[in-house]
Amino acid sequence: MDSPAANKRPCLAKRARLRIDPVSGNPVLMHQEAVLVLNRSGYEILRLCDGTHSLSEVIQELQIRYPEAGPILTREVPEYVEAINQKGLIEWI
Repeated sequence: MDSPAANKRPCLAKRARLRIDPVSGNPVLMHQEAVLVLNRSGYEILRLCDGTHSLSEVIQELQIRYPEAGPILTREVPEYVEAINQKGLIEWI
């Protein structure tokens, strides 16, 4: 992971809230326009996007938790964060 964004720290936009839906028990990302139902992987990624971890650190933390998924995480975590970023729900510090 050598991109310039690798050292930036993603955090959820002020208008976005990461929650567990009390009715369904599913993780959701709430924002003004809609509610995105997340899978467990998406929730784990966004939970680490708290402004204290760089994107590289997010990937490293997930690789520690899920060592069998290492190469996939290196590719898919930045793609996932970018998809959420494209919705305007990520800010970069």
